[in-house]
Amino acid sequence: MSSQIATGGSDGAELGIRAEVCVGDPIGCPVASISAENDTSVTDVNRSVSNRDGVVTEDFTISADVSIDDTEATEIFNTDAESTYRFTRPAGEDCICDSIEQFDLTASDIRSENGELVVTFYAPNFETIKEVITMLRENHSTVSLRHLSQSGDAGKRELVIVDRSRLTDRQREVIETAYEMGYFDHPKGANAGEVAQELGIATSTFSEHLSAAQSKILDGVLEA
Repeated sequence: MSSQIATGGSDGAELGIRAEVCVGDPIGCPVASISAENDTSVTDVNRSVSNRDGVVTEDFTISADVSIDDTEATEIFNTDAESTYRFTRPAGEDCICDSIEQFDLTASDIRSENGELVVTFYAPNFETIKEVITMLRENHSTVSLRHLSQSGDAGKRELVIVDRSRLTDRQREVIETAYEMGYFDHPKGANAGEVAQELGIATSTFSEHLSAAQSKILDGVLEA
């Protein structure tokens, strides 16, 4: 869907895309676990991977008034407002950030909100983003694309951000399914009837949901 409204740079070249994904059930993620257990936001997550032994070191920041009970995380710095902790773990495919970086991408702006993990990465094209999302959904039941933006020459075009929080859960499901089945491709990979059948709804209902979702997305673009 986003490929229908995003544009390339001033010379027509594709410049790359920034994607923000949210994983609602990040099993095995210490940062998300700490966020959920303490009902707090975990921010400023920084990672480094040792090429020598494959160990990942992560630092993260939480509010100073939160006392975490995690024997694997060690406090390394604090102020009156914030505390910074560090933990290490083996690199592995189960980690969301490690999974994203298998595509030669860099996971950045990592944070956890109410137990959900939010990660930003920059991809060379929409197909790579689709592959990342598909891979994440194979291991996690709740994966959503929060924001998608493509930038060009700042002096010649605007940065357009698509905020999918405008959509209802059903509208997101409809437009995601349509996109994954190739409904927006040229030529189409699937027609309206086929997408509706996959969703278990009537073709007219699919068209109504799709129209409403597209209107909300376009409203966001035009307001930018």
